[in-house]
Amino acid sequence: QSQAFESGQFRAYADPKPVSKNAFYNNQGEKIPLDSLPGPRALLVNFWTTWCTPCREEMPSMDRLQARISQERLMILPLVRDGKGISEASRFYRTHEITHLPVAADRFGKISYDHRVGALPQTLFVDQQGMVKGMLIGAVDWESEPVLQLLNSCLNLGLNETTSR
Repeated sequence: QSQAFESGQFRAYADPKPVSKNAFYNNQGEKIPLDSLPGPRALLVNFWTTWCTPCREEMPSMDRLQARISQERLMILPLVRDGKGISEASRFYRTHEITHLPVAADRFGKISYDHRVGALPQTLFVDQQGMVKGMLIGAVDWESEPVLQLLNSCLNLGLNETTSR
C-alpha cells in the first residue's frame, strides 16, 4: 500500500521487519546500535546529505516537529550520509538553526544498506516495538496535516496540528 504526498511517496510494509542492529555515530563519535532506540517511543530515521536540496528543504519542518513532540514519544534521527559526515552536518545545523535534532551519521552506510535506501531523502517509520512499518521516499512538510495523519495511523502517536509535548 502506498500513499502519495505533495512531493513524497509513502510505502507501508505488509510484512514489517526489525530495524537494523547496525550502529550509527553521534557527534561525540560514539557508536550506538540503531535497534537500541525504540522502546516506549517510536522512531523516524531520516537518511539525508547536505548536498541534497530536497533533504535540506525538509529539515527545518522536521526540526519543528521534534520541537513539538517529546522524544519520549517520538525520536527523529537524521542520519547524514555525506563523506564529511558529522562535521558537515553540524555546520548545516548551525547555519540553518536546527536545534531539536541530533547530529548523527550512517558513517559506513550499513544501516542504509540494511534498509535498501536509494534516492534521498528517505525516512523509515519505526514503531515502539522496533519494527519498520514503512518508508517515506522524498521530502515532505513534516508539519502538514497529511503527514501528521500518516504518523498517527502508522505509529499510533495521537498527533494533531496543535500537538505539543
